[in-house]
Formats: sequence, C-alpha cells, structure tokens
Amino acid sequence: MTIDELRTRLVYYMNNDLRLLPRLVAIEVRARQTGNTRCRYDVLLIDEEGGETPVKFPDRGSRLLYVYTLLRPQGYQRRTAEADDCHALRQLYSQLYFKEGADLLKTIASTGFDHFFSQCVAQSRKALREASPLAADFAIDRPQAHGGKVLIPFVARGGNVIIDASLRSNSHNSKNPYTYVSEW
Repeated sequence: MTIDELRTRLVYYMNNDLRLLPRLVAIEVRARQTGNTRCRYDVLLIDEEGGETPVKFPDRGSRLLYVYTLLRPQGYQRRTAEADDCHALRQLYSQLYFKEGADLLKTIASTGFDHFFSQCVAQSRKALREASPLAADFAIDRPQAHGGKVLIPFVARGGNVIIDASLRSNSHNSKNPYTYVSEW
C-alpha cells in the first residue's frame, strides 16, 4: 500500500470516527430567509465548533411534532396533543406551513391520531439519525422511558434550545407554561 493510499484510508477512518466528531451542543428552530412553500422554519443541530447541520424532515407531520415537542421541555402526554380537536397542533401547523389547521385534521382523520402520531415521531427520529450520528439525545424518546411523557432528553435536561422569536410570540406558545426558550 502506498503512502497516499494510507493517508486516504486514514482520512476516511478519521471522518467516520464518532469520537472525533464535534459534539452537538444546541438545537435551533430558525425562520428561513428565503421563501419556501414547504416550511417557514429550519431545524438545525449546532455543534461545539459552531457548525450547523439542518435536519431534513421527510414530511410536515414529523417536523410539526418535533417542534411541538421542543416547545415542551418537560414533556407531555400524547392525549394532550390530541386535546381540543388538536387545537395546539393546528395552531403550530398554521404557523409553520401557512396552511389551514383543517388540512392537518384531514390528514389525522385519514389514519387516526395514534397512527399519525407514531408515524410522525418515527419519521422525526429517522431524520435526526440521518442528520448526525451523534443526535440520539436530540430525538423524541420512547414515552415508556419517561412515565408516559413524550419528550426530547436533551431538552428535558436543560440543553440549549434556540427558538425563533416569531414562534415564541405565537399566542399558543405564550399560554404554554412549558415553553422553553434559551438564547445562545
């Protein structure tokens, strides 16, 4: 094996060694600067070197439930998300996507709330795994591990969460005693 081949192989191993990757220290929900019909906000993982890794959610529901969970650091029971005809989810959906909450209700009605919720949580976990191999604590955890509460371990432990001011000013969020906002 030549020296160039050894160097190439070493670079490959170093790039894939999780111990050498910069640690994730924050998560941010930021308003997009460019107009996009899919969503007004990006979810970014921030590492200790200041690098930003966007999380690419495959659908609206997975981003919606992830942001909804970010806004509730102490977690919530699944039935509270479904309460009042999914009122809080519909409000957040309208703010994220500029679409009527009725669209969300149609989607939920087509599969049932439990299936919709489980599917969206699974898709959000997959999106985080694909964004970074170090993002396990940033994913929505199993409710069984937290007394039935849906939560993100990193957020529940007081991790750094940066929420765009336009989401913080949402009337739905200002009434929520669990809204966690941290400035980086």
